[in-house]
Amino acid sequence: MKIKLMIYSFLAVAAFLFAAMSNAYSVTIEIFYLPHPPAEAVVRDVESVIKEFKGVAVKKYSFESPESRKHIAKYNIKEHSPVMIFVNGKNQFSLGKRQVILKNFQKGNAFVPMFEGNWSYEDLRQILKSAAGGK
Repeated sequence: MKIKLMIYSFLAVAAFLFAAMSNAYSVTIEIFYLPHPPAEAVVRDVESVIKEFKGVAVKKYSFESPESRKHIAKYNIKEHSPVMIFVNGKNQFSLGKRQVILKNFQKGNAFVPMFEGNWSYEDLRQILKSAAGGK
């Protein structure tokens, strides 16, 4: 009888831990970046925004790192971009009537005009708020 109780207790604890671990992160952010100061500054600013939210896992991948190749292939990234951000596997979002793509530098902060994106840190906050269920 004691062994049966111990087995049920173990299974209950294991189920609880599995449930807790599977719900630990409701949002996954994957940041791809060129390892150069301007792009790294954007990554730091993005990480600051992410810290405002609970339950967000962050994975960073350098475009120049051989270890990142399989992750780059996962999203079929072929274009040259200083920064690309994926939230739960997506980097294109509708915010009101606007289509926002989380790539390149944020709007108004590109020292090279061809790398100016159409997103802002406030857009990222809205996307994360929506992805995190308003948390």
